[in-house]
Amino acid sequence: MRMSRTIETGLAGASSLHANTKKRQKQQAVLRRCGLLALVCALCFLTAHLVMLLTRHLPFEDVRLRTDLGGMVIAALLPCLVLAGFAGLRYRWGLMLCLGACAAAALTTALPL
Repeated sequence: MRMSRTIETGLAGASSLHANTKKRQKQQAVLRRCGLLALVCALCFLTAHLVMLLTRHLPFEDVRLRTDLGGMVIAALLPCLVLAGFAGLRYRWGLMLCLGACAAAALTTALPL
């Protein structure tokens, strides 16, 4: 009765350990990306909300006009922020961009006009 070469030398255990390590690394990468996407989306929606709050300070008399203008700005800004935030995954520049936009909108909302 002849045994396979991998069982004799013990390489089968090492390859399954390597496969488990690679699988765990892939799972961690997927979880990290999902967490980053959730954080970026939350920041983008907060930024959009703050931009909508900023529209009440516009010099137009008609409330409907201010709301429509804010909706158009949000419709253009939100997808761009989400894409830029998730595209900048490597050095986290996308997350920093979303944080900066959110901080700028928050400061502008907080400052008295």
